[in-house]
Amino acid sequence: MTITDLHCDRCDRFISEPAAGVRFVYHPGRAQFRDSSGLLCARCWDELELWLGPDRPLRRCAVCREEVTREQSLHLHRVDDAQSWRLCAPHAVEFLNRLRTVEPKLDPVTFRFPAQE
Repeated sequence: MTITDLHCDRCDRFISEPAAGVRFVYHPGRAQFRDSSGLLCARCWDELELWLGPDRPLRRCAVCREEVTREQSLHLHRVDDAQSWRLCAPHAVEFLNRLRTVEPKLDPVTFRFPAQE
């Protein structure tokens, strides 16, 4: 995939060199919805990792530890690291709505993962 927008998906900072940014992938448990064009500056990635925590609990939301299923969670990881953090619906919405590239913003009350449709 070619990334033409070299601005951080959160703070909009221009990422002038590869070492200054982190490419990431996210999907709601289904490959057809995979987005591998995510890009965060190093500072925003560090903040995200602090929010997610150091461990990646199996079948649990990384933030609140609520139990989640594969298709009822948002999977998030660096492009160069296949191990994902998972986010429950409320935390998935919180993460996605922080991305400047997600428009329109998601409504936490009506948000549903694709497998629920």
